[in-house]
Amino acid sequence: MKSDFGIFWGKEEGQEVHIIEIRPETLPGQNRYPLYEQEEMTQKMVNQWMIRFGKRVERLTLMIFRGLPNDDFLEQLTEYPDVWCLDKVNGRLLLFENQRGDFYGIRGDLEVFVTGYREVEEDREKKEWKAVLTPVNTAIAGINLLVFFVLSLMGDVMDAGFMARHGALFWPAVIDGREYYRLLTSTFLHFGLEHLLQNMLLLLLIGSRMERMTGGLRYMVVYMGAGLGASVTSLFFTLARQPQIVSAGASGAIFGVMGGLLWLILKDVLQNRRGRIREIGLSGMIFMIVGTLSYGFTAGGVDNAAHVGGLVVGFILTGIVTLGR
Repeated sequence: MKSDFGIFWGKEEGQEVHIIEIRPETLPGQNRYPLYEQEEMTQKMVNQWMIRFGKRVERLTLMIFRGLPNDDFLEQLTEYPDVWCLDKVNGRLLLFENQRGDFYGIRGDLEVFVTGYREVEEDREKKEWKAVLTPVNTAIAGINLLVFFVLSLMGDVMDAGFMARHGALFWPAVIDGREYYRLLTSTFLHFGLEHLLQNMLLLLLIGSRMERMTGGLRYMVVYMGAGLGASVTSLFFTLARQPQIVSAGASGAIFGVMGGLLWLILKDVLQNRRGRIREIGLSGMIFMIVGTLSYGFTAGGVDNAAHVGGLVVGFILTGIVTLGR
């Protein structure tokens, strides 16, 4: 049976009815009702059951928390002997001296369950980290971090001249000096810590998913190819018009990953397979792409040509490397 506050289970034992109430944890941003209000409502229901069954009703309330409750709530809790508190994050059952020590033998089973639940959660968290830290994508992020750290020790990574001297995309250097390696090296350079962190967080979020779907080698081909495509697009659509601009960053390659994920989802839609759609979602992927592109067109200092170029190349390359898979 459900109520506004929780879920009830009951069992008749001779002239008694034993009731256990589960009050689940609150959702993020949601506040619990005051404890006295919850207890008043529960007591009214207990009185109704006593009249309905004509028997004595004993009940226990188990409140679920993600972590420890705050001190004010714990102080209120000591006034109610029939209420237990379960910290699911740390796997602990919290009892106070004036509260029930047991409820018809369920304490031992509950403590065993809580310990097992914590072990399962820890195992799940480890698997989630492994899923995020895929080898190729993590290595790419690590190279970006290492390059940024080294350049930060050498000079000012916010200075366009310094970045141009150390591999950023610069029209005179690429076209007049034929330094074509800059098409690739520029994708591992970033103007400042904020620029780096924004790109790396997004890369870790979406790159690991694509690597799991395509495999490490195919993922690296798409990422590098999209980075080069983004640099070429930037060179001829942005830097050709403003040759004094210095361009750098992994965002073009990251847009290539977005384009690759879009290809994989659309492929699943056409083949009526739902695995990757459930993990990412077609509407979510489109929203991410459109939202990020629209931010680039409204904010200053963003190379939108590189973003669009990386997106298109990543979409096409993913289609090529996943043929037959």
